[in-house]
Amino acid sequence: MFNQRKNKRFNYKPRFQDSKEKESRDDLETKWDKIKGTTKRKGSLLTSLPALIIMLLSLFILMYILEGYIK
Repeated sequence: MFNQRKNKRFNYKPRFQDSKEKESRDDLETKWDKIKGTTKRKGSLLTSLPALIIMLLSLFILMYILEGYIK
């Protein structure tokens, strides 16, 4: 009386489905994993945050030193 209805299951297979498609998906996944792993972007030393902060501080120090020569 209080049994819940279960979802219906259908054994539908598309007309043009082959095992080749499954193999090609696996092949594509392995190729994608290879590409993803080998193209890791390495940050340049000049564009890293600590290097930019050091360059900015050195620029301010250089400006302060040069300002002393002007006066």
